[in-house]
Amino acid sequence: MADDSYLRIHGLNKTYPGTRRPAVAGIDLSLAKGELLALLGPSGCGKTTTLRMIAGLIEPTAGRIEVAGRDVTRVPVHKRGMGMVFQSFALFPHLDVAENVAFGLRLRRIGSAERRRRVAEVLERVELSAFARRRVAQLSGGQQQRVALARALVVDPTLLLLDEPLSALDAKLRESLRTQIREIQRASGTTSVFVTHDQDEALSMADKVAVMHEGAVVQFGPPEEIYQAPATVFAATFIGRANLFTGTLGQDGVLDADGLGRIPVAPTTVAPGKVSAMLRPQLVKVRESDGVPRDGAFPGEVVSTSYTGDLISYRIDVSGRTVDAERSSAGATILAPGTPVEVSWDAADVRVLEG
Repeated sequence: MADDSYLRIHGLNKTYPGTRRPAVAGIDLSLAKGELLALLGPSGCGKTTTLRMIAGLIEPTAGRIEVAGRDVTRVPVHKRGMGMVFQSFALFPHLDVAENVAFGLRLRRIGSAERRRRVAEVLERVELSAFARRRVAQLSGGQQQRVALARALVVDPTLLLLDEPLSALDAKLRESLRTQIREIQRASGTTSVFVTHDQDEALSMADKVAVMHEGAVVQFGPPEEIYQAPATVFAATFIGRANLFTGTLGQDGVLDADGLGRIPVAPTTVAPGKVSAMLRPQLVKVRESDGVPRDGAFPGEVVSTSYTGDLISYRIDVSGRTVDAERSSAGATILAPGTPVEVSWDAADVRVLEG
């Protein structure tokens, strides 16, 4: 089978002088042309170091980086042809929007007519044509972010690299701009890598997500796979909310869960023994108890209720342990704390984790 990878990372490692533990440890990733990859993880997990090694701003201790079949591991940053959007945007306040966008073209000695054409084209793409002669200080944060994106795209980069580009903006603007960035990236067809600690950004924007923890990629795949079938306890708890069960997985594939007893789980390749298992709160079924025990249901009591408009979230005491549940608020009766309930779930929704 032919390998259609556009970006390939092999055994990438970075250990800083004077440290024993690598900041990045043996990363292997691949990305097809036109795809967008999210490097997702908490502060200090190595995601920005990885991005900067791809950009050429940091030299790897070991490993190889290939773009379009070309080994760029030791290629100087200015010869990699990549575009980068920084967290701070890094715009020039003394230049107007068009001049900021044209800056990279000037460095590449692109002629004035071609510069004007390409700047006009990219400003139209990011919906800033009317702001071409405005100083960046006169722009909103969201507009400045789009100027930075236009400046990176105008040079027709081999890769577009984005280092937490939305973290400086307020929540509502971030939500709007991540949609715009995704649409612009898809329209341009530019293969892209962005760093984020925001799971919503990663899941909503990326074609592939690399979940990073302590310098390593603990899971890599499409967003829906990362969310629905996390491979490890870290991936399950870092992305979204999760009920975690610990216990002993038997040879029969049934989990003897601490505090709950025997519960069926989804088919798994994890070996029998001590394990953890995950159940997403939205997959927990909650109904007010009528006092009649039902097979596969656990009696409990609502501890707390949270209403957030679209969702109702419950914390439920089940045999001395807390189970989180979420349900749509549409047409639902809100159960008050203290309400006796029973909770249940489908076996296929309980996923055994590797570690």
